[in-house]
Amino acid sequence: MEKRPIFPMTQLDTLVTTQELQLMKLMLPYIPANMRGMLAVYIKFTEFTNTIHLFHSTGNGSPDGPIHSKSIHSPEDILQDLSSFMDPAEADNISMIFNMMNIMKQMDPSGFASPESNSEMSQMIDLFDNIMKGNDEK
Repeated sequence: MEKRPIFPMTQLDTLVTTQELQLMKLMLPYIPANMRGMLAVYIKFTEFTNTIHLFHSTGNGSPDGPIHSKSIHSPEDILQDLSSFMDPAEADNISMIFNMMNIMKQMDPSGFASPESNSEMSQMIDLFDNIMKGNDEK
């Protein structure tokens, strides 16, 4: 059986799960098959209940609530955080896009042979910038 990568816990997961619940999740394959479904539902229901209590009890005290906001300097910041939760192929694709964008930003379109190619290069750079900024302009 292929081993899947172990993903880190998210900020929300660390706030709503406990070590006991994590141990119960680890024990699921070792308990009788007819009891697994009920235990899995119990675990998820407990996490759901903890989530409701967390946001209900702390939502009014802090402007962020229980989840702390992060400042976003660029879309790359978000993708960098997300990459630790991606499989290696997805993370490589994101890395390749970053590298291509950096190369394109460093290229000087004025050095190309024709005005048409300069315009095409500028359009390509604008397209990648819009993709990374989340703009839907065409």
